[in-house]
Amino acid sequence: MYSLVEVCKKLGLDRQTVQNMCEKGRFQGAYQNENGEWLIPEFIFTTTRKQDEKAEKILQHIERKNRGGRDESDVPHIPAKVIADFYEVTLEKVISWIKQGYLSGKQMEGEYLVPKEEFDYLKSKRDKDSTEEEIKKLLGSDYIEDWEVEIED
Repeated sequence: MYSLVEVCKKLGLDRQTVQNMCEKGRFQGAYQNENGEWLIPEFIFTTTRKQDEKAEKILQHIERKNRGGRDESDVPHIPAKVIADFYEVTLEKVISWIKQGYLSGKQMEGEYLVPKEEFDYLKSKRDKDSTEEEIKKLLGSDYIEDWEVEIED
């Protein structure tokens, strides 16, 4: 049997989504134990726990190789707060980007960290972004310096 946390990791879904799926009967044979924890049968998944572990080891090996053999601890990281300040968003927003996989990152000692190399890349892309300059050319005298655009999530 898989725990709720294991299924979240296996499927790449958040805890609430998997719990809702359990409650709606989406996993055949899933049940809550005496402590109220959901248990989901292994047989309903295409891959087994052993296959998942082997795949994880292979992916870790590939990742180490891509980093030039460097250990994860050798990779410089910066606090997620730095990214939040740079993009003028909340720390919670940056953490959600990490959790959703839009941004690499990890949690260490209660703090979220992002690889410095990734942040440097994102900064360089933003610095090269000429969108505002193009809008300025297009609008001419109608251009407003401190314009704000509201984007719905």
